[in-house]
Amino acid sequence: MVTYLTTLMCHVIFIFMSYQLLTELFDWSKLIRNYIENSRRLNVLLMFVSIAIGYMVSSFFLSIIQMSQDIFRAIH
Repeated sequence: MVTYLTTLMCHVIFIFMSYQLLTELFDWSKLIRNYIENSRRLNVLLMFVSIAIGYMVSSFFLSIIQMSQDIFRAIH
């Protein structure tokens, strides 16, 4: 149960971090035409991209943790 909660929290944290980086790092109004009209669509796109990036980064870190635990168990 603890593993599932840790995995869920890790995914949520990295998704939130990637969304914050995508929204604050770029000035999307310079890249998107009719920014006012397309702002809702842009937010949905950023949400999907941040879910993909956050999930991949989270999975990477969780796999590193799992490998280090397996190595530790193999040594002892």
